[in-house]
Amino acid sequence: MPYFTTEDKQFFEKNGYIIKYNTVPDQLIQRAIDVIWEHIDADRNDSETWINAGPTGNLPCTNYPDVQSLLHDGPHIDMAEELVGKGTLKVANNPFCKMIYPTGENDWSLPEKGHMDGYTVKGVVSTFTLGITMNLNDVVHRSGGFTVWPGTHLMAAKYFKTHSILNGIEAYTKPLPQPVEIFGPAGTTCFWHHYMMHSASKNCGSKIRMATVSRLRWQDTHDIMFETPDNMWQYWNGIE
Repeated sequence: MPYFTTEDKQFFEKNGYIIKYNTVPDQLIQRAIDVIWEHIDADRNDSETWINAGPTGNLPCTNYPDVQSLLHDGPHIDMAEELVGKGTLKVANNPFCKMIYPTGENDWSLPEKGHMDGYTVKGVVSTFTLGITMNLNDVVHRSGGFTVWPGTHLMAAKYFKTHSILNGIEAYTKPLPQPVEIFGPAGTTCFWHHYMMHSASKNCGSKIRMATVSRLRWQDTHDIMFETPDNMWQYWNGIE
């Protein structure tokens, strides 16, 4: 049975992302959370210590088996290849554990802009194909949810037809579309095109937003990374 409907794929093609729920068994998530708490500078049983806690960035637990199992023992790779093409992908990075800590504030707004992974430094490219962001705990509105700018993958693809990908930091033009904050229960997963502008929203909730970000790339990425075909879905057999 397929993971994505025709409507899902059409939505992904137009917007650059698609959301699926309950994608990983809860026992895998709970084992990963136990590992994550070992790397947070806060008391798991005292929510007052979670406010503006740390460390920020990627926690140093990507290579722990119970974290890697979120990607390798769940369906995410098969789901990704349903979009891109069977047998076409390899892991670019195992799950990065990304925390958005509560700020203790109530003044919430969506971020004004985000970024494109792999193109944040002019003259440097570290590209991939598909990003996978998964909530490890229940994430509600205004609580640090993963945020995307729908359609910006199309904007970037158009830009790269006339500009070098070495200058991808300038790929987005104004006005930007309205961003969308993605929230939902543990296991809520966003599959997103690597050209997507994305970020995380401010966390005005009471819990630490726990999520992982994995990236997959074509097996022949280094052979085709500088290609900018007229049809941006040329290598996406699942979309075409």
